Amino acid sequence: MTAQQAARKWGISDRRVRVLCSEGRILGAEKKGKSYKIPVEAAKPFDGREKKAVADPAIRWLKWKDDVIGTIDADNAVRFTQPAFNEVVSLYTRGAKFWPPEQFAEFLSERVVSRDRRDIERILFRCALSHYDVVRIAKITRGIHPKDLLWIAHSENEQLETVVTDVFDSVFHQRVDLVGDSVDTPEGYNIKRYGACRGQYGIYKQRISPLTADVESEVAVYLLAQKLGVPCCPTHRVDKDTVFSAFLYDFSQDYIVHFRRLFDGARSDNEYQNLVAVRPQYKDDIARMILLDFITRQDDRHLSNIAIKMTDEGESFYPLYDNGRSLFYEDTEEMVSQAIANPETYATSFGFSGTYWDYAQEIVRERGGPESGLEGLLNLDISESEVIAILKEAGFTSYRFDGALIWIMKAIDLLKQLQSCAAHRSLP
Repeated sequence: MTAQQAARKWGISDRRVRVLCSEGRILGAEKKGKSYKIPVEAAKPFDGREKKAVADPAIRWLKWKDDVIGTIDADNAVRFTQPAFNEVVSLYTRGAKFWPPEQFAEFLSERVVSRDRRDIERILFRCALSHYDVVRIAKITRGIHPKDLLWIAHSENEQLETVVTDVFDSVFHQRVDLVGDSVDTPEGYNIKRYGACRGQYGIYKQRISPLTADVESEVAVYLLAQKLGVPCCPTHRVDKDTVFSAFLYDFSQDYIVHFRRLFDGARSDNEYQNLVAVRPQYKDDIARMILLDFITRQDDRHLSNIAIKMTDEGESFYPLYDNGRSLFYEDTEEMVSQAIANPETYATSFGFSGTYWDYAQEIVRERGGPESGLEGLLNLDISESEVIAILKEAGFTSYRFDGALIWIMKAIDLLKQLQSCAAHRSLP
């Protein structure tokens, strides 16, 4: 794992992890170039600077809605009473009846606000915290997350309906906006918030800086995905600085599970093969995602930005979402000029190693042949005038408009060349 992944797992800063690596205090850590590779089973070193916190003697309960599925002891270890309560819980527990505190903290880190948020100090202030602590934040917010019905109860008889109202009212400042009721979320104050728009439930995303084009990119990727035939969550502008992205699941009975939860243990450096190995039935969906991400120069497709939807009928690959960090959303004019001159070199990376261009070639190579290649994956028959219309509708201007247009058309042309090579069995 990387220093950043270790930091999230252990609840410390990635800078502290790198210091511990440089001091030789993390067993098995190796420096590769300017970064460290850390064994996933490595233990967090004891920090003599920290005072040992007084253990909370209270036992808490891990619940699915109002049903107890496990207990949490004073050391934050979890003992599951129902590790196979339903399919979603089973994916989290993998049948295990016990989670040590470190594993529970890792689970909670995916449900609480990230330490990297620009407004983290304000959120900590509202939680009455002076420093970032995953477990303490989860105790305050009860680990509530809209993707499922898991949460932390402080008494066995507490009900989710009562707790969720109290938590969001006291911690996340309930408010009403122009389009309907919504609440600010643990993900950020007035940056992301859940709400309704045009009869759909989803998430509002407000531009975090006047220098970024993430709002425009979010809309452009959705419109482009429709043309290319790649399933994507509907997205549209609300105002010049805010975009609304709809959820495509019934959160009262369907559940979203991120791909991060599908892995158990270390992964290889080839993220495409990792995804296919853990869910081979979605190989075509994964390939479409990678090809779209190459065309849109996606820069944020981590394992929490890919998901499956679970229903009573089974599971399915969830349409793509969170596409704002793409199409030169925060790049300078100089960077854009360099990138569009050579898309193969400036393609963004995916996973531990490899770029989207690398994986696009691998996908075509796997599916090679005159009757295969990219056939059936996506529609590459899109004209420059159609792309221009999409970028204008999304609000692109100036060098970002020119750069996005050239990048998209060049990327599509590169994929067509790969397809042609595959048809003639000449792909290297």
